[in-house]
Formats: sequence, structure tokens, C-alpha cells
Amino acid sequence: MAKISFKLTGIKELQQAIEKREDLTPVKTIVAKHGVLLQQKTISNMNAAYTAGYSTGATARSVTNDIGDGGLSATVAPHTEYFPYLEWGTRFQSAKPTLKPAFAYQSVKFVNDLQKLMK
Repeated sequence: MAKISFKLTGIKELQQAIEKREDLTPVKTIVAKHGVLLQQKTISNMNAAYTAGYSTGATARSVTNDIGDGGLSATVAPHTEYFPYLEWGTRFQSAKPTLKPAFAYQSVKFVNDLQKLMK
């Protein structure tokens, strides 16, 4: 199975400001909040995109949100073997992106919340 990952890299100044903070609790709260929102948006996108008669909802049910790095990272991922084929398509079926659009939407809100915290 192909491993799919997205990594958000931000503005260097924002990263440095976060690293200088002694109390990272607000940052951890923002990471947890947006991890949950990304998971919900991904599942919502899947429920809207995967509507064919053979759709069972297994991929949407497999989406997890794991908090790591002491609360400073959130990993949202579906865990069905065939998810990459759904997301990017094959030569026999067109792509039905769900995770990438959810990430694009949520990452902007995540960065905005972090920037508000640094003001």
C-alpha cells in the first residue's frame, strides 16, 4: 500500500515565534482543534464524493486523527488499502479527491489561528 503524507511547512518567522514560546499549551490546543476539523472535513468530503452503489463507507470510517510529538502534530489518514486509487484515480476510474481538498482548506485556517496566537 502506498504511504500518503502531507506536511505543512510554514513561514520561518512563525515557526521561530512558536519555538520561543515557553508555554506551548495554546499551540497544542490549535493543533488538536484543526486535527479534528481536518478529520471531519475529510469524512464529509468522502460522504459527498463516494456515492456510487458499491460504496460501503469503509474508507470514511477508517479515517483517524492521531496526535503526536507531545501534542504538536496531528496525523489524519484513511486506512483502507484502496484509498490512493480513490484519491488519485487509476487508468480505469477518475480521481475523487477528498483528503487533499480538505487539507488545502483546513491548512489555511490552521496557519491563520497560529498567526493570531503570535500577535
